[in-house]
Amino acid sequence: MALTVNAQMQDGLIFLRNSSFEDMPRNSSPPRGWTNCGAPGETPPDVHPDPEFLFKVGMAAQHGQTFLGMVTRDTETFESVGQQLTTPFKAGQCYRFDIQLARSRVYLSMSRVTRQPTNYVTPIKLRVFGGYSVCDRAQLLGESELVSNYDWQNYRIKLSPEDDFTHIVLEAYYQQPALVPYNGNILLDNAQPLRPIACDDETAMIADEPLVLVGDEPTDPEQKIVTTPVKPRVNPPATPPVLQATPKEPTVRLGKTEAILKEGTIFSIENISFKANSAELEGASEDALEEIVGFMRQNENVIVEIGGHANRMAGSSVAARLSENRAKSVVTYLKSRNIGFERLLPKGYGKSRPVCLESTPDCNRRNQRVEVKILRVKETK
Repeated sequence: MALTVNAQMQDGLIFLRNSSFEDMPRNSSPPRGWTNCGAPGETPPDVHPDPEFLFKVGMAAQHGQTFLGMVTRDTETFESVGQQLTTPFKAGQCYRFDIQLARSRVYLSMSRVTRQPTNYVTPIKLRVFGGYSVCDRAQLLGESELVSNYDWQNYRIKLSPEDDFTHIVLEAYYQQPALVPYNGNILLDNAQPLRPIACDDETAMIADEPLVLVGDEPTDPEQKIVTTPVKPRVNPPATPPVLQATPKEPTVRLGKTEAILKEGTIFSIENISFKANSAELEGASEDALEEIVGFMRQNENVIVEIGGHANRMAGSSVAARLSENRAKSVVTYLKSRNIGFERLLPKGYGKSRPVCLESTPDCNRRNQRVEVKILRVKETK
């Protein structure tokens, strides 16, 4: 029998999906099981350790291999993630939430105000919200103290939901009162299940009650070994080796592109269109979007980048923002068709990669495109 949580200890616990924030280390993409709930147009949180060392975040995870990094910015925007709970909160029932928090000594990024490289190092805190849908902040349930420690430490937060909320949001936020917004960072790892406690029982907030795992009684594995006599092997007469033909790499078709299914392959998708100066998909895009859905379902071992590209008529900053938001709109559609978001990475290229340079409507249409790039092909068993 596999190890299970003791039924008495499990009663009333609310478990989080991917509570250790495990995923491929990557920038600007939340870990699997979590949805980006940050400000529109801003980059999502990061999965650390920093894979390209762009932000210079190099500390090790407290649990598992990876952890979550979130920041606040001097533009009064801040990062957050959310998910649906495995079991809803109960109104009037308080909960104890334990999570490992730390602050990185270095978290380099550009300041949105000064446009200069800045160390996002000022201490911030973690806020926890309850809501009725992903990223809904219906009620502030609780918040941590200011996280100024550079090593992993356990923080215990009391949550007091006033309704049967079905979703939770974890949000990086400033020290209060703050005269001006500032650049700060917070690291999260090893979130524990939400444990029900009596709202007026302060001792429950300091008691240590580790989860008890029970299962089969331990046995000596060597007692289960069964030996079988081995018969001598008779070598057959030597025969000339048969040369095997090298198998061809599989090719797939998506849009008007037929190419080998391998990392780095890019498929340009025709007929995905958006309303003018908007990230809203037009109805005529459905056939092309459904083709991507079919491709992702037929190739469940691939992780892709959805790249948005703008034409050369828009300004650089507008083109970058619009192309990223359009890529996110495509990802949102794919998620609605049950394509796991852990397989999708939206990215906006602005007008940096044109396929033609003519000042014609046809060239503008070709440059304003969506591409699917193979980031990884996982081995299948």
